[in-house]
Amino acid sequence: MKDMVVRTTAKSFNAIEVAGMAGTGRVSALLVCILSLCLYAAPKFPFPIKATCKYGIQVASFDPGKIQTAYALFNKNYYEESGTMARIKWDDPAFTVSEGIGYGMLIMVYMDNATNNTQPKFDKLWNYYKQWRNGNGVMHWKIRGFSNVQGENGATDAELDVALALLMAHKQWDNNQYLNDAKELIGRIWSSEVNQGDYLLKPGDAWDDKKNPSYISPAAFEMFKKVDTQHDWGKVTTNNYAMLKKCRNSQTGLVPDWCSSNGDPQGDYKYDAARTPWRMGWAYAWFGHAEAKDIAGKMAAWIKTETGGDPFEVSDGYKLDGTVLSPYCNPAFLGPFTTAGMVDAAHQAWVNAGYNELVVSFSGNDGYYNECLQVLTMLLLTGNMPNLWEQIVSIPDKDDVVFSRVSGLVLTVSFVPSNAVAVVHYVLDKHADVTIELYDMTGKVLKKIACGRKPAGVYAEKIDLSEKSTGNGMYMLRMKAGRESVSRRLVIAK
Repeated sequence: MKDMVVRTTAKSFNAIEVAGMAGTGRVSALLVCILSLCLYAAPKFPFPIKATCKYGIQVASFDPGKIQTAYALFNKNYYEESGTMARIKWDDPAFTVSEGIGYGMLIMVYMDNATNNTQPKFDKLWNYYKQWRNGNGVMHWKIRGFSNVQGENGATDAELDVALALLMAHKQWDNNQYLNDAKELIGRIWSSEVNQGDYLLKPGDAWDDKKNPSYISPAAFEMFKKVDTQHDWGKVTTNNYAMLKKCRNSQTGLVPDWCSSNGDPQGDYKYDAARTPWRMGWAYAWFGHAEAKDIAGKMAAWIKTETGGDPFEVSDGYKLDGTVLSPYCNPAFLGPFTTAGMVDAAHQAWVNAGYNELVVSFSGNDGYYNECLQVLTMLLLTGNMPNLWEQIVSIPDKDDVVFSRVSGLVLTVSFVPSNAVAVVHYVLDKHADVTIELYDMTGKVLKKIACGRKPAGVYAEKIDLSEKSTGNGMYMLRMKAGRESVSRRLVIAK
């Protein structure tokens, strides 16, 4: 039983402590709860991750609580379960679209921690996707609740986001089934939603009369290359970037909702096209693509000039020449325009201002599409949507939660000021002798906890900081696991 428990979330540790003080009946009930939790793995990268972007810039500072609030509103307003399945309610809540399942799965991957416990939600969303697949193995784009198909066949952006979410889930929860599912879906995307003649994305598996620029997700293409070596995803990347450059306006950089395969614009910059700068900022933050920087950077430079640097002046619709079509500001346009600035340090003030506006101006009543993009762009802008397949580097700061990763050792430190307790959560990928030490800034060891030899698993150790020797100030916390070690700054403010 012990080996099972150490692989579950921090909630299980709390349950065990209570069970030790409870009567036999209470213990049985708690054991049932613990066994159910053991079916899910603790996240290797619990929110907030606070990673630094591999390329480009991000918000200078942020409050993780604001993202948590946005997630909680999204979860309350749009996430709905029925048995082993879950869906994301569309603008008409009687329906769900495949796009929303992709957004929901991405959000659940990055918002997991002991409080949110999102892996079961992720699995139920994936079950929903699988329940409504067509003969090509992709989800019908529109479903009535949990009952029947309303819009047949696939929408390619949903498949890209779902497959990418599965790849990230494999790393977040260390489960090979997610990887196998991703590979299978990637194969379906290639055979049904990539035009085999020009390597451009089809808008769906059943048609290819025109193209949707906002479906192009180079971050997904790059990840697919890692697990699918049979197909030329590099050529897909190159050709789709080229089409984006053809269809954009030469002055504003804006792309249309739809275009021909030759890049001839069909429509204005509206609710489809609004996602393009988000996908470009995302591609640059993860992989540093020069094409993504060019496309997003041109949009960022234009929108700064158009709004005078005031993000509240972003409108929800433009002609490609920049003529305003609608005067309202909402997250579906503001969030992606803000992420466009991530490609260049010259846009730091814009990124900071855009994020701050995104946080304070919207209260959870903006509709499915707006709130999905609000959460997703907030995660990307703050370093909480990193590529989990690469080394994660944390932002050194004085906040109450810090994260670091060295090889197989994961360490998260939570400081609870009211209780004067630091809780050290750590994950071991293999057995190791563990020691935790607290130093003052002169190098003096104030506390040393020999945790002993631990098997692979998830653990939590409490450190009492109430003594006089640990008054307000800055300290260093060092954890050793075998030959590896992690050191983090700890600020105490009782």
